[in-house]
Amino acid sequence: MIFRPGNLAPLAVAIAGLTALAGTRPAAQVPGSVRGRVSIGIPVTARRATSTYSRSVATAALAPESELRHVVISLKDAPKTTMAPMRAEIRQRDENFVPRVVAVTVGSEVDFPNDDSIYHNVFSLSRVKTFDLGRYPKGRSRGQRFDKPGVVKVFCQIHSHMSATVMVFDHPWFAIPDEQGMFDLSGVPPGMHEVTAWHERLGETTLPLRVEPGRPATIEFVLPVPAQP
Repeated sequence: MIFRPGNLAPLAVAIAGLTALAGTRPAAQVPGSVRGRVSIGIPVTARRATSTYSRSVATAALAPESELRHVVISLKDAPKTTMAPMRAEIRQRDENFVPRVVAVTVGSEVDFPNDDSIYHNVFSLSRVKTFDLGRYPKGRSRGQRFDKPGVVKVFCQIHSHMSATVMVFDHPWFAIPDEQGMFDLSGVPPGMHEVTAWHERLGETTLPLRVEPGRPATIEFVLPVPAQP
């Protein structure tokens, strides 16, 4: 078939159309996002007067904002995805781990610098990762690589009150809320999901959520969920 200059335009338009179609993702495959807020409700005993006597009853209150940094939000049913390793840090300061909770991807390394003028010994007996970094003084740091997903509880062999948690994920859909409890998970596959809010002492709270293609879905957690009257 011979193309003359006069009939090349339709061919160019057809090629351009096919190229555009090839680069377009079906609507059902366009990822969405999960945005939300988490707060921690803690029962506080308060004195309330009645007509004949006073008694103590529990009233709702919110935990300090710093406690929100000990929460990890994640997709519970997320597909396994190969992710680049991260580098995180948990410092030993004033006989505490700071921060007490970090979240990383599989293959990430966590450093444990010692800022105290005394020795520390970081270790874990968790099934996901067992290790012992030994004793080391102020100004020194030792690290550990985490190569399996799961929850790793970390302690100090010298100071039993010290504890921290390393959450290891084999997907990218996790986050630690900011000081106001806000979080954002981007690039979430569309469909029904289970979103989990985990706290080091309060455990897990899981809620269902539908994510629409190309749209943000919103969710709100209160940990623990207040009892209904």
